[in-house]
Amino acid sequence: YQTSVDDKGRVIIPSRLRESARDPKGAVSFMMTLGTDGCITIYTPGRWAEVETEVNAASQGTSSARRRRRLLYTQAAEGECDRQGRLRVPPSLLQQAGISRDAVVVGVSDQIELWDRARWETYKTEMLRERERDAEAYPE
Repeated sequence: YQTSVDDKGRVIIPSRLRESARDPKGAVSFMMTLGTDGCITIYTPGRWAEVETEVNAASQGTSSARRRRRLLYTQAAEGECDRQGRLRVPPSLLQQAGISRDAVVVGVSDQIELWDRARWETYKTEMLRERERDAEAYPE
């Protein structure tokens, strides 16, 4: 879903993706953090709780596990969609993901990713190229 980030750092989350985050009172909230591959990962509250459980259950004996935990929590932000379905994304996350104006919202199974549009197009092209190379890993 192609979109843009407005001057207040808001991005429209498509309605079909918002529904999974709607609470019984009708509010739509998400947790977001810096994702992998240069995007912002956006989670429903339920999925965020699962991610927290997974990260907190992992042994903190390695420096990479400690870095993952620190990065997840220090970059995390909560946001609620307004009536127009706009989610305000913190400027620090937008900057770190290289998103200024043109963006893409991608639904990936149980999470949402927010990408800079040009970065997404480059990444998508690479994925398609790798799919051809790794065709045996994909179901027919």
